[in-house]
Amino acid sequence: MELSSLDIVGHKKQPVPNTFITQPQPSTHLAVILPGYRYPVEMPPLYYAARVLLEQGADVLRVEYAYYRTNFLQQSESEQDQWISDDVFAACDAGLSQRSYEKITLVGKSLGTIAMVHLLSDHRFQQVACVWVTPLLTVEWLRSRIEEIRPRSLFIIGTADRFYNPELLDHLKTVTQGQTCILEGADHGLEIPGDIPGSLAALHQIVETLQAFLNEDSKTIEQNVDPGEVT
Repeated sequence: MELSSLDIVGHKKQPVPNTFITQPQPSTHLAVILPGYRYPVEMPPLYYAARVLLEQGADVLRVEYAYYRTNFLQQSESEQDQWISDDVFAACDAGLSQRSYEKITLVGKSLGTIAMVHLLSDHRFQQVACVWVTPLLTVEWLRSRIEEIRPRSLFIIGTADRFYNPELLDHLKTVTQGQTCILEGADHGLEIPGDIPGSLAALHQIVETLQAFLNEDSKTIEQNVDPGEVT
């Protein structure tokens, strides 16, 4: 694998930190990792998501915005949305310009799921596979966009996450014909407080589910068939 950094200029002409990992041979699959507000791409669920995608032959663009180091929270909601949108579109434009990609996978954690929804407004991203890690299920416009686009989806969330809502999650699973990975007792950080072995077991569950989902997505793309409803 080759690691590099792309020259990405985002919101208000500010650089967007990133790491671009490419396969030894040209790939037709681009994966984009979008972290949370204080949850960087090096955290285990995102790190292993990237590892799984690399093993499956994808190039991986890790977008490494660190909004907690800026005045992001002091901005209005509309300005925050514009900031995220500017940065992730600039990142994806830079990534997509590197090779002729035929397939895109988006992996977003928390704030990163907001970034994913912004991308879904662009026709280039309406046939992507989406991994929603601790999605902000209580944000109505996020749910509405997922319902509208219905991307192939995997939802990963813990039952102790304040954004966990089983009814809303089940609805999104149904409309996207998607999959869920529900972690009993896990919080928004995908850990089980006071239970290190349980947290490691949850991480193992996440990785196994990611492997199965992404393997199935690859087979679906190759066969060009409707995946149907999965459990």
